[in-house]
Amino acid sequence: MRVALIYVGQPESELRPVMSPPIGPQLLGTLLLHHGAEVELFDSRLQPADRLLAAVDDFDPHLVGFSYLSPNADEAVALARAVRRPGRAIVAGGVHASIHTEATLAIGVFDTVVRREGESAILDLYDRLVAGEPLPPIVEGTAWPDVDTLPPYADFDCYRGVYDQEGYRPVYLQLGRGCPMQCTFCELPNRQVFEPPRRRFRTVDTVMAEVHEYVRRWGVDFVTIADPIATLNLPLLMGVVRRMDAELPDVGLMFNGHVNRFSRALAEVLGEAQAGRDREGQRITVWFGFESGSQRLLDFMRKRTSVADGLAVARLCRDHDVQVGANLLLGVPTETEDDYRAHHAFMDEIEPTFPNPNILNPLPGTEMYDYCADRGLLRDPADHSIWRDSDIAARGEGPVLGIDYQRVLATYRHYRDEPAPESEPRYRSWAADDDTTTGCG
Repeated sequence: MRVALIYVGQPESELRPVMSPPIGPQLLGTLLLHHGAEVELFDSRLQPADRLLAAVDDFDPHLVGFSYLSPNADEAVALARAVRRPGRAIVAGGVHASIHTEATLAIGVFDTVVRREGESAILDLYDRLVAGEPLPPIVEGTAWPDVDTLPPYADFDCYRGVYDQEGYRPVYLQLGRGCPMQCTFCELPNRQVFEPPRRRFRTVDTVMAEVHEYVRRWGVDFVTIADPIATLNLPLLMGVVRRMDAELPDVGLMFNGHVNRFSRALAEVLGEAQAGRDREGQRITVWFGFESGSQRLLDFMRKRTSVADGLAVARLCRDHDVQVGANLLLGVPTETEDDYRAHHAFMDEIEPTFPNPNILNPLPGTEMYDYCADRGLLRDPADHSIWRDSDIAARGEGPVLGIDYQRVLATYRHYRDEPAPESEPRYRSWAADDDTTTGCG
């Protein structure tokens, strides 16, 4: 029985549309291989649609699974419609399909929608097809009972060229699953869709065996831990860092931390591991979702952190020579000039290695989206696309009504250290007025 898994996503950059292959398709495909299926992966970012569709037809799968987020829902539907054939089951999964289950089914393209986690669900669907049973329209995915038993990714043709690229060869992996936070701009706290987080973790030995496998097979030289918060289990993370430092000192590491889940002991371990890592790609970076230097906005976004705690954690990292990535969220409803002054004061104080401003695009299924929808603040509630800075500059507007996007763009470009492109005269006219763009008094 042949299964095709298609990931539909946004290119990560012009030169490298896929920096690191996504976990989901690789993991689901590997489980299906172990289950006896013949599996091929496809990624919409790696070839034009006509070539992708031709390749799928050449493979002639019995089941085609699509994974995508809301900004790519229209593209996924178009591809799913194009690959439909008699006797071929079409399945949708991922966050968007989990949130918009009934609407996704109503399109009439997908035979089945998988909600929540997909590992057990995809194996169940495969078994039903093998047995000649009809597929249910909705499958409620159940949590994989022991994440430590999940296998390393198989070596799929689809991503072999990505892992062979010149420059960094990064790989995503997980320490565990489950996020207890309640940030209003994130889909994971949506308890109508996703079950309350039951935190499940792997062991140091399993994680390290997986890293060694990818280094041996693909020459991986950079590991990105994809957990929303990798610091939830500090002993596990510190164990992995120590082992990587001892066994793979030339492999770089990056992960997401949380202001409330960080310790001096971790900073010391990271500092010790950082010593001697002179090449940029070898170094260790902790990314924090600081999001704002304004306590009022932190409370509005339900970050459950304080500006003072953020400053303290950044100082702790700096004292131990740990690189800090600082996420800053701009274009948030209710933001004011005072909030932007607070942003700048905060960023000046923490001096992050990698400042990373992001422009809010409210995602369906989040409290922030509902807040904007209830107040008529969404420019187009049916538009789930991502508004990039260039889109906002070209159009002179953004996804949320009532936002001063002149100020947003100027602040974004300030921390990105990007001059306004010559093709954006509207933005250049905004940037010429320091009083309205910098947010500083």
